[in-house]
Amino acid sequence: MKNLRTPLLAWLIIFAPVTTIAAEDEKWTFGTEIDLLPYLNGGYYISAIAGKGRLRGRIVRTELTVPSFATDDAFTDNDLEVWAAIVDIYFKDGFSGWWFGPGLEVWDGAVTEKASGVRQSYHTNILTLGGGYTWRFSKHFYLNPWAAIHIPIGGDRDVMFPSGVFEINPTPEASVKLGVFF
Repeated sequence: MKNLRTPLLAWLIIFAPVTTIAAEDEKWTFGTEIDLLPYLNGGYYISAIAGKGRLRGRIVRTELTVPSFATDDAFTDNDLEVWAAIVDIYFKDGFSGWWFGPGLEVWDGAVTEKASGVRQSYHTNILTLGGGYTWRFSKHFYLNPWAAIHIPIGGDRDVMFPSGVFEINPTPEASVKLGVFF
């Protein structure tokens, strides 16, 4: 899968169906975003976005290796595959300026205990609460610095290992996304 990331991402960015549908008073917008943080950690992030008025929905797919500073010292190679559905609520029309958004995520992960070398998988359901600021620098492109807290609400919370327990705790995150919409 990792060998397919670059061509798949390029294809999605270049050929993703982005269009505008006119409504009576407002129009629907469609687009996609990439997030820089997963790329810095050996992964990727891609989303499909649709919105109208001050509401925008995102379906997100991402893979990454959680940075070592964010993983318990007794563990390594915390790899995540994430699916997310998020609703962004803007304070003004036009999908620019401040926004906040709740969402639900599914984390499928695998982590290795350093002491034993044992690798275990986990499946956790996450409530995400985030927000940020969308800065439109052209008609169709924008930057979106953001921050969120990911709170485990179901599934695995503790993963048992021979020498200890890997805990899935609330996790803060911040990054910058680059987006395109029509």
